[in-house]
Amino acid sequence: MSDSASVWTQRLAEFRAATAARQPTPGCGAAGAVTADIGLALVLKGLRISEAHGSDPVRHELLQAAEALLGRPGAFADDDMQAFDDYLSAARHGEVENKQAAARQACAVPLALAHCCLEALELAVDAWPRTDPIVQSDVHAGAVLIHAGLSAALINVDADMTSLEDPSAQDQAGRTRRRLQSEGDALLRRLVDSGK
Repeated sequence: MSDSASVWTQRLAEFRAATAARQPTPGCGAAGAVTADIGLALVLKGLRISEAHGSDPVRHELLQAAEALLGRPGAFADDDMQAFDDYLSAARHGEVENKQAAARQACAVPLALAHCCLEALELAVDAWPRTDPIVQSDVHAGAVLIHAGLSAALINVDADMTSLEDPSAQDQAGRTRRRLQSEGDALLRRLVDSGK
């Protein structure tokens, strides 16, 4: 996807309007990617503010990891829109082989996003006890947004895997989808339980 068409070069209001429009993309995958990246930004904010109040070696490592990860979940927004556009194009032109390749990609992108969200969610869980109480709400909210992005990506997989003609590919996508949701749910529960 060209820079001019990227989600990240649009104004926020434009992205919201495009998401609400009567057009195929951006949809739940792109919205999930943006949501997860904003959530990760909140986690990073909590780490940066806490680190400014006094250095902690473990927190500093978490901060560096969050800085390195920031942008990765969001990059899947453009990938998701491109994958679905490619699928629709192949379907419209009756390109059976290309349609199946595009269907596999349309499933692979949100699964990759969900993997990235898991990494960000693990980071949020590890960051929460290392942040100052005044910004723990940012980390907690960030984790909830990351989890929402993961869940949206996996809902996208549910919709896209029906286009896979190979039953074993459908089964594998379904198993991976369920595992990622379960791991994400467990991570969010861990953070919520540690905050009680």
